[in-house]
Amino acid sequence: MGGVCSLTKGGGVNEYGKTDEMAITLAQSLGQNIGIFSDKKRILNGECKCDDRWSGCIMDDVGFYLPKRFSNCNVEEYHTFLNSGGGACLFNKPLKLVDPPECGNGLVEPGEECDCGSPAECEREGEKCCQKCTLTQGSKCSDGLCCNNCQMEFMGVVCREAVNDCDIPENCTGNSSQCPPNVHKMDGYSCEKEQGRCFNGRCKTKDRQCKYLWGEKATAADKFCYEKLNIEGTEKGNCGKDKDTWVQCNKQDVHCGYLLCSNISPAPRLGELQGGLTSFSVAQHSASLDCSGGHVMIDGDSDLGYVEDGTACGTERVCFNHKCLPLQEFNFSTCPGTTEKTICSGHGICSNELKCVCHLGWTGDDCNSTSPLSYLVVGPTASTSGITSTNIIIGAIVGSILFLALILAATAWGYRSYRQRCYVESEVHRRFCRQMPPGDYVKKPGDADSFYSDLAPGVSTNSGCSSKKRSNGLSHSWSERIPDAKHISDICENGRPRSNSWQGNLSGNRKKSKGKKFRPRSNSTETLSPAKSPTSSTGSIASSRRYPYPMPPLPDDQRKANRQSARLWETSI
Repeated sequence: MGGVCSLTKGGGVNEYGKTDEMAITLAQSLGQNIGIFSDKKRILNGECKCDDRWSGCIMDDVGFYLPKRFSNCNVEEYHTFLNSGGGACLFNKPLKLVDPPECGNGLVEPGEECDCGSPAECEREGEKCCQKCTLTQGSKCSDGLCCNNCQMEFMGVVCREAVNDCDIPENCTGNSSQCPPNVHKMDGYSCEKEQGRCFNGRCKTKDRQCKYLWGEKATAADKFCYEKLNIEGTEKGNCGKDKDTWVQCNKQDVHCGYLLCSNISPAPRLGELQGGLTSFSVAQHSASLDCSGGHVMIDGDSDLGYVEDGTACGTERVCFNHKCLPLQEFNFSTCPGTTEKTICSGHGICSNELKCVCHLGWTGDDCNSTSPLSYLVVGPTASTSGITSTNIIIGAIVGSILFLALILAATAWGYRSYRQRCYVESEVHRRFCRQMPPGDYVKKPGDADSFYSDLAPGVSTNSGCSSKKRSNGLSHSWSERIPDAKHISDICENGRPRSNSWQGNLSGNRKKSKGKKFRPRSNSTETLSPAKSPTSSTGSIASSRRYPYPMPPLPDDQRKANRQSARLWETSI
């Protein structure tokens, strides 16, 4: 049952009566080989429907004349069989036919660039890429799982997913439109979280077999059931039958004999129950264990009531022909680069073709060489566009270069703007200094209408550009305060020129002119405290700052009418 891809089973038909009788018998046998059976429980519940009521369906128990259809249950069973890995060998398309080459048979043969099949098949797929077995202009392929819009998929695109723990996903090679042959893991790999072993591409566990035979509610019986019953050699527990005698299991083989399950259904899902159910309860630690089974016959001689070959029966041991054998006896370690501890140098999986399928980043027959161009799994289906690892590296490098170029350009533009702003501001001050005549721009201390009549003696009111000696004997000309052009970058701070002009309200005993208000030139205010004595020999208060220079005067609408220019004042101590 379901052994179409089994290496241990085979069969052939030479002649069998009439052609029509042979056709229906062969169709039913093939259906059983590809996992199709008649689920009696679903049939009785009315879940299985046959669309052809006149001729019936192929797998029906009741005979009809030349049935041509499968029921909906048969289709579901076939899909389940494929998804469990039972039909791995069915996906390998032959490379040549026995018949002579012919355009339209679906195989690319010598002298052909493509072959999308019959006219009806080409109309469904490949017609725009292939015409009369010749590729159309710009087309690289016409059909196949690795052909997308007449172009080959990139290397690494998954064209066939793994259907279970024992399967291996196939990837496009980048130079062919066909998906590589379908392969699976070599027999003996662990699966189902170490609960089973891979055998013929399927994960074999007792729990899976119980569900397959007795329904989804069934589970494998406790190991104590196997140890208690299969050693007896009776109908309820044995390791096979020798003519009319039940064979006792050896102690190490009890898990490879009669299949014992719990919570089974009254009838099996397939086959014929022979001799009735065997139900037995075993007491253990004040609990009752359900140990049930049955001999389910297929085609009269195949009994599905035994543990299948390849099922795990211990640590590094599997069942074969009712014997629990160590894995070493199956010669599983035959792939290149395989030792006692590693398979394929530890960087790959050994397939059923005894070839290493390397992990990403490794290559070679034994997967012992690194390679950045190994398969890159990028999507679940062949329709998903993929990219190679080379493309990813190139894209990352180009993106990094562009990003750095943008940063450098922005930095250069900002620095240039910064230098230009500093230069313009310094030039404004230079030109202002040249245009201002020498002399005082505020009245001397003591004048009646001066804002600064109450300043302490020694406070200079000289112009910021004048080279005239101040009252304290210090000379502060404009040219002394503006650095050379090579020091322009030093006169700015945070994008604004440093100012040595001390602005704000002055504290002291000065007299305020009636109706006149002093308007400072900025929002900053600073009060001259008595501690800042004008007796200092260091110059102005602002002279302690780095690279000081005076700010140009600002217009004042409230100054007296007889004043002809803005006031520029500076305090020196």
